[in-house]
Amino acid sequence: MAILFIVMGSAGCGSKAEVVKDQAITSITLVCADLCKELSDPPFNQKVITEVEELKTFKHAIDKAKIMQGDLDYGVVFLMSISYSDHTQQEFVLNVDNEDGRTALLVDRADSGQGYEIPPEPTSALRKMIYARSQ
Repeated sequence: MAILFIVMGSAGCGSKAEVVKDQAITSITLVCADLCKELSDPPFNQKVITEVEELKTFKHAIDKAKIMQGDLDYGVVFLMSISYSDHTQQEFVLNVDNEDGRTALLVDRADSGQGYEIPPEPTSALRKMIYARSQ
């Protein structure tokens, strides 16, 4: 499955992103969205992540994200909700394909026109956690 997103404007990625809050993450919920539901074998309908090492993997991947330049046009694979120790939440779109070598797209739903690219290595770690059942 190819993740659909087009960046209009200048090519390339910008500087490191400050995407998530500076609070401890207590859980991450992933919900299979439109493009995920079109898969022949979606990995799950909803997945709640609370295991500390898995939360660290997600945090590391998000911390490595780079700001993308230009306007976005994208479909949605997963809706992601991050819950913090201060009882607040942040909502994202997370597009992670089940193909090695691809990067992931992260979009804060509060600013849906700004995308962040997660590099291949942390994307690979996310891919393994998300699609583990089907690999």
